Order: sequence, then structure tokens, then C-alpha cells
Amino acid sequence: MTNIVKFGAAVVAATAILSSNAVAQSVFVGVEGGFLQSRTTLDEIFPSTVDDPSDTSVELGLKGGYDFDTFRVWGGYSYRTKGSEDYNLRDGADFIDGKFSWQTHNILVGADYTPLLSDNLKLALGTYTGISFVKGEFSGQAQYTSGIYTYTLDNSSTTGTGALIGLKIGGIYEVVKNNEIEFGVKGDYQTTGIDEFDNILNYGIYVGYNYKF
Repeated sequence: MTNIVKFGAAVVAATAILSSNAVAQSVFVGVEGGFLQSRTTLDEIFPSTVDDPSDTSVELGLKGGYDFDTFRVWGGYSYRTKGSEDYNLRDGADFIDGKFSWQTHNILVGADYTPLLSDNLKLALGTYTGISFVKGEFSGQAQYTSGIYTYTLDNSSTTGTGALIGLKIGGIYEVVKNNEIEFGVKGDYQTTGIDEFDNILNYGIYVGYNYKF
């Protein structure tokens, strides 16, 4: 009889542990928004007196993945609204009178370390990478000399495909069961695959909502 009781207790304990792990691990889907400072680096063919354009950008995204309790993996999509900066510069025969603008669509994968900090709060420390689809535009006119070559621009638009890598740190707060608010800061570096813009640096704050199944 004693052995049966011990066996029964062991079964109950094992069931409780497995049930706890099953609850902690789950599929999740989410939405995310961000407010970023975005700076693009102009190609070296442009005069050194032209500052690299920068602007604020809003990010909107969708993601889904699997939460293993203390870490998670995910994939998603994000759209970053157009950033732009106007120029009206003249230096002898060289001039730029127009606006540079850029925007991106991104396909992402990432992994986060998410240890528990308190009953309802987790740390979110992660990295992500992916593919960027970049559209760059110049609206206006420009003429400038680089070395022995003279370049002209007139209402040009181009697209390219590049890579992205980033880091983020923040928190995940469980509001009610299966419903989380995520928040923090993030930053990433994008290559563009186009001639006029060598790369794009983004950094800022983000907030999102996750539903766990």
C-alpha cells in the first residue's frame, strides 16, 4: 500500500511539473509599433559638404513565434515609413536643390532571452536579422563634381535589397493570462543595395502586444 501511495504521489508531482512547463511554453502572435530616428549614409560620390540625411520614422510590424519560457524565437514583417530631408546648397557650379527620401519593408527573424524578473514581468534581451527591401528617391535637381567626374540628378527613384541586423532590450509584462505588453529600445543597421544610399542606421523605442495560445 505504501508503494502505491508513493507511486501515486510521484505521478501527481510529475503531472504538475509537465503541466507547468506546457503552460509556460506556447505559440504567440503579436503586433508592434516603434518610433525611430533614421539616418542614411550618402554614397561617397556626393560632396563631403553634404550632411547625411536623417529623419524620424514610424515602424509598424507583425510577428509570431514560440515561447520556451526563458527564451523565444520569432519571425515577422515590419514596414518603416518614409524618412526625408530637404537640401538647398550651392558651391560654385555645384548645387543640390531637392529632397532625399527612403523607406523600407523588412522580413525578420529573431531570438530573445526572457528570464522572469517578477511575477508578471520578464526581461526581453534579443537580436534579430533579416532582409530589407529599400526604396530611395531624390526629388529635385543636383549637379556636383567628384574627382574628374561631374554627376547630375533629376527626380530619380531606385529600389534595392539589403541585409539588416539589430539588437533590442526591454520588458514583457503579462497584463492578464495570455496577454502581454512588450516595450523597450532597439537599434539596427541596414544595407541598401542601391547606389545613392550606402546604409541606414535606425534606433528608438518600441511597444507591442502579444497573445499566447
